[in-house]
Amino acid sequence: MAMKFLEALFRNYYRNAQLDVPEIERREVGYLTMDGAMVRHKSFRSLEDLRSFCVDRPPLGLYYSAALYERPDEKDMDAKGWLGADLVFDIDGDHLDTPNCRGMELLNYGCLEDAKEEALKLLDALRNELGLEGLPVYSGHRGFHVHVRAEEVRGLDAGERRRLVDFLVGRNLDLSKFEARVGRRAVKLYVEEPVGSLARLMRGLDDGSYSIRIDEVVTADVHRLIRAPGSLNNKTGFIALPLSYSDLDRDAETIVERALAFKKGEILIRLKEPVEEVLGVEIGREEAVVPTYIAVYLHLQGRAEIQAEAGRDVRGRRRGRGG
Repeated sequence: MAMKFLEALFRNYYRNAQLDVPEIERREVGYLTMDGAMVRHKSFRSLEDLRSFCVDRPPLGLYYSAALYERPDEKDMDAKGWLGADLVFDIDGDHLDTPNCRGMELLNYGCLEDAKEEALKLLDALRNELGLEGLPVYSGHRGFHVHVRAEEVRGLDAGERRRLVDFLVGRNLDLSKFEARVGRRAVKLYVEEPVGSLARLMRGLDDGSYSIRIDEVVTADVHRLIRAPGSLNNKTGFIALPLSYSDLDRDAETIVERALAFKKGEILIRLKEPVEEVLGVEIGREEAVVPTYIAVYLHLQGRAEIQAEAGRDVRGRRRGRGG
């Protein structure tokens, strides 16, 4: 029952989904089937073709390659004809060693705030230190992605991307004189003029705040698949939501609320293990009627089974704003 119900929800969402996959005809597309199998090496001629596919066969998760290829549907990576790749960054609250994130099992707003602060640091470093504009995206779960689609980054090989990661995390840097290079663009920073990255590094020497906590493997991988902005996250059912810089000035709860795809209706669930509260909604009993988005989230987290669509008598009670 649950799989058919989810499939119907996801299909209905994708009918009008605003997917963001630039130059789609050059991208490899991958997706998770509703039973969790990964399918790769697909290609589509247009966003409309991709949307139609998602309505016909709703994916649990949808991804596309940071790389552009001559033949994106080739299964042999060497035969694809690599043309370059966007620069992508992944900041996941699960990897942050903060009080809000440490030992986190279910999503909480406090941890997402911490991840948002890392995303802001990254966007600031890209813009003010390297002259690059990043597109922030709420991942739909515990963190944020940042896409850099500038032409000058596309030709960077894995080694150059790793050196850029070193620069952003503050690894092995000589603060007496530093030069960061992106393609043919060099950013030189001197102690006599502590601006840009040097200012960031010097401010954070005492507490380590200069380091931007990114998933280094993601950024260095020139063939990486990244979650498609506008698609649904397979771990939550929330939208991978493109954001503006000003959106990141809003609190984490507001961002999550904008990413809710299934705001209408309530669902009867049966908990597999105790859950007292999630995202401000109290549950605290083995069976409860909760908002649809909470039911989908807990089901995808393996914490609950979806029993039936319910009426308006909601026994899961909404709490006030909180972390």
